[in-house]
Amino acid sequence: MNSGQVATHRNRDEIADAIRTLTSADWARLRKVANYYARPQIGPKDLLQEAFVRALDGRTCPAHVDVVKFLAEAMRSIADGEGEKVEHRLPLVSIVAKTGEALPKAVNYPDPALSAEDWLIDEEEAGLLRRNILANFDDDPVAQIMVEGMMEEMNAEELRELSGLDKTAYDSKRKLIRRRIDKQYPEGWKP
Repeated sequence: MNSGQVATHRNRDEIADAIRTLTSADWARLRKVANYYARPQIGPKDLLQEAFVRALDGRTCPAHVDVVKFLAEAMRSIADGEGEKVEHRLPLVSIVAKTGEALPKAVNYPDPALSAEDWLIDEEEAGLLRRNILANFDDDPVAQIMVEGMMEEMNAEELRELSGLDKTAYDSKRKLIRRRIDKQYPEGWKP
């Protein structure tokens, strides 16, 4: 490429530099996208990690495309690919379910795929839990923001930035949040 040409794609080093300089807001967006595209076969953290690996191992990122958008599209593609694997996979049936007893030399695989109905039930229960926990902080908008950030798996630094709290105020608010949740669910969440 001569000095008059403009690069049409980012190289590996440019992608790595862009990832290193992601802002807290960029990380929050990526986590949100990972949570959205996560499937029972691939969790949000694994999905995000796989997007980074593929981005650095040779996926082509056009120079005009924002790296966050590029990684979000990579996560969508990975999740779609995982979904297709599940569709074309032979079903595994538990030996115990077929024979009534475990056979010593046989491997007893549980079926890892949730049925559509089970997946919907899990999603509904997760939404109910989220609403119940957030409702517990209706009187404290800062705590509510922090709880939402925790649900999106933001780290302490990102939560402090999001809430605008210094370390001492943040630590106090975390204790308040923990006490309220423990009081609301002393034995853990029961749907």
